[in-house]
Amino acid sequence: MKKILNFLVPVLAIILGVSFIVAGVNKIKTKDLYDSTVTATIVEVEEVIDDTDIENPSTDLLVYIDYEVNGVKYEHVEAPGYSGNVKVGDTMDILYQSKDPSKISGKDISKTAAIFIAVGAVAALIGVGLEIRAIKVR
Repeated sequence: MKKILNFLVPVLAIILGVSFIVAGVNKIKTKDLYDSTVTATIVEVEEVIDDTDIENPSTDLLVYIDYEVNGVKYEHVEAPGYSGNVKVGDTMDILYQSKDPSKISGKDISKTAAIFIAVGAVAALIGVGLEIRAIKVR
């Protein structure tokens, strides 16, 4: 069983790392599609308890916004990104695709993409290192 784990954990780390890298690259590729900005109003902030770790449950926030583009209202849409303390009535700038305003993104796509790529690279490198170590031990 230990041999299987010594092989499986590094492989999973590599897969996870590559997945993050691909997600980051895809974000960079779609960055130019989000070509317009609009100010949205926060209409609901919902606390969601993540109790997958029973000993250390965490609380996440789901933020919902309303915005309007070319006279069309988009209501109670989950916000694509936010930071800090937010409350109902606050405003935030979001990016949207002028061809399809229902597709929105946070303001800093490049920064998010860079974080995804960096995390993916670290995970993949750790996975490769662990796999090399496991092969040498055999």
